[in-house]
Amino acid sequence: MILEFNLFKPFSGQLIHGITTKPLGSFNNEEADFEKQKNKLPVNPIFNKQVHGDKIMLITERPDQPFEADALITQKKTLPLGIKVADCQGVLIFDPKTNSIAAIHSGWKSSVLNIIGKTVKKMGQVFGSNPADLVIGISPSLGPCCAQFSDPEKELPEFVHPFIKGKNVDFWSLSLQQLKEVGVPENQIEIVKECTNCNLNRYFSHRNGDKGRMAVFIGLR
Repeated sequence: MILEFNLFKPFSGQLIHGITTKPLGSFNNEEADFEKQKNKLPVNPIFNKQVHGDKIMLITERPDQPFEADALITQKKTLPLGIKVADCQGVLIFDPKTNSIAAIHSGWKSSVLNIIGKTVKKMGQVFGSNPADLVIGISPSLGPCCAQFSDPEKELPEFVHPFIKGKNVDFWSLSLQQLKEVGVPENQIEIVKECTNCNLNRYFSHRNGDKGRMAVFIGLR
């Protein structure tokens, strides 16, 4: 089963995109059946080694060696992009004007580094993208109900403090704010507000101790 929700609905003819569910199996590339799992998808995405940083990689050809990055961008129709998530946000970006895309892995560390905002700016530098033209979808991820820290005010920088509720942090609202700050209209941002830890029948959750991963992917037709 592949979930598409309503991401990029007005542009679905130009894109192939989706979010897998737990019943489809794990896409953790450390598992022996990773290639078998990839064959279940309608495309063959490029998956990178994610390190919870803010490195953004421009993809112009299919790499022959593993590489580290938490955000991928391209304009190539033959190079769909993929990331793996289990609580972290999978962020998909489409620019219908420049026909460019991005796939971002945004865990709490990358959120603190504002990888989402940096990727939007990078698309502007590389492709000439205008943030006002972008449409963005954010996958199911750890919700404010479950994103708990021992002492978030000490563990997280001050700009995150407005999103702290007790010992929990609302990273959904933080991502929305970061996108608005770089000029993306709120009505062009869809956050699938389903908490991975609260929906264990549908999603893997690292917080729950799951070792599996969902795949989030996007490609140009």
